[in-house]
Formats: sequence, C-alpha cells, structure tokens
Amino acid sequence: MREKSFKYSVIHKSKITSLFYYFIISILVLATSSCKIYRFTDASVDPNWKTFSMSQTINIATLQNPNAAPAFTEKIKEKFLRDTRLVMIRESGDLEFSATITEYNIDPVAITNTETTAQNRLNISVKLDCVNKRDNSKSFSQTFRDGENYDANRQFSDVENSLLNTIFDRLVQQIFNRTFGNW
Repeated sequence: MREKSFKYSVIHKSKITSLFYYFIISILVLATSSCKIYRFTDASVDPNWKTFSMSQTINIATLQNPNAAPAFTEKIKEKFLRDTRLVMIRESGDLEFSATITEYNIDPVAITNTETTAQNRLNISVKLDCVNKRDNSKSFSQTFRDGENYDANRQFSDVENSLLNTIFDRLVQQIFNRTFGNW
C-alpha cells in the first residue's frame, strides 16, 4: 500500500510540476507577444502617407555658413528615410517640408572674474513648414531652436563643423518628434 501511495505521490507531483511550467511558459508567451518595447525613435506614420518632399533649406541668418543650409537639408532627408517607411520624391509629397535658418549666432555664456569670456554658445534657429497634403489639420509651421557651448579660447572655425553637426542632429530630432512622434 505504501509503495502505491508513493508512486501516486511522485506521479501527482510530476504532473503538477509540468502543469505549473506550462502555465508559466504560457503566461510569458502571452505577455511578450502582446507587449511592444517603445523607443524614442518610434514614429507614428499615418498609413496614408507614402512620400515626402524636402525643398532646399534657405539661410537668412545674419552670420552665414555656406554649408549650413545644404547640411541641414541632408540631415532631415537622411533621418526621414532611415526612420520611416516614407519615400522621398522631388516635389509634391504627401508631406512637404521647407526650412529656413533664421538664426546662426554666437553669444558669450560664461564670463570669468576678469571679465573675459570662458565659453561661447552657437545658437541656431530653424523655421520649418510642414504641409500635410492628406490631412491639413496635421500641417504646421514652427521654429526650432538649439545651441551648443564651446571653449572661448578655441577658434570658432576650428569647432564650427562639430558644433553644427551636434546642433543639427538635435534640431532634426525635434522636428522628427513633432512630425511623427507618438506621445
């Protein structure tokens, strides 16, 4: 009798353990299949939008860098092509973008006790117009602004390209979030 109950107990524990593992695995499968991991690069692109067009950026800032406008245009194109399924066309896209650099200036930001500048800041503002041909309520016109500090002892020409890339990356991310952000 004892042997019979021992076998029953071992078999019963084995079935319970198996059922428990199946239950846990089922819960994990359901939980992971219904969840989505969101990233800051996630975009909410309307399925009706297939194309975008980007006109060449215009630079009307007082301080001029001849490479700024073309570099900014390329950064926007690259970001949209890399992080959305939209196709770029020359003109009349579902989303039409035009940008104007309105500010490109250097301001002192850290004055020392000897009244000299320790740091300067390159500030850039870009006015962006987005025309949404599929849904005009999602069209917008907005100015985006960002800047980056640099050591005042360095020549601006030595750090300008690096600053420009950093600032443009952040401005493009702001524009991307405004256009496609799903939050």
